[in-house]
Amino acid sequence: MAWMSVALVVVFMAIGTHQHAQLMDPVNRSSMWRKGYNTPENFEDTQLFCGGFKVQWYENDGKCGECGDDYALERPRPNENGGIFGTGIIVAKYPAGSTIRTVTNVTANHMGHLEFRLCPLKSKNELETEACFAKYPLKLADGSSSYRLDADIIGDVLVDVVLPDIKCEQCVLQWTYITG
Repeated sequence: MAWMSVALVVVFMAIGTHQHAQLMDPVNRSSMWRKGYNTPENFEDTQLFCGGFKVQWYENDGKCGECGDDYALERPRPNENGGIFGTGIIVAKYPAGSTIRTVTNVTANHMGHLEFRLCPLKSKNELETEACFAKYPLKLADGSSSYRLDADIIGDVLVDVVLPDIKCEQCVLQWTYITG
């Protein structure tokens, strides 16, 4: 049976507001320390919103680093492969084509929706790219492309995501919270 390894990336896209949430299962790079991994601590792991609204939209023309960092930072940015938090640790393994349950911890709800994409890297040193993520948008188990966050949701949000039928040693899951 083909197995897929997934090392996570978190990307937040702030549209009008700053969100406060993080993907906790499979755990994202900035939050791995919260799950006992020997990785750098990031106490702002719920705030990876592209450098903030003004930075993203006024300084970077709406651009965001692939993993939620300020686009203008030199690559690898802190949350990218090879960055401070992108240590190359594999946090989960799944069969290719399987449906996985993700857990998003929402600490301050700004409504909007969640999206998921995948990038199969060829090596542990390769950087993620938007072109790679664009090839593998993930569907939810119900067939939709995003999960809507209602205003009253705080705490853990469970979303079942369908992985593509591909094999990779170092896949990166991109989780995007587009606020309302």
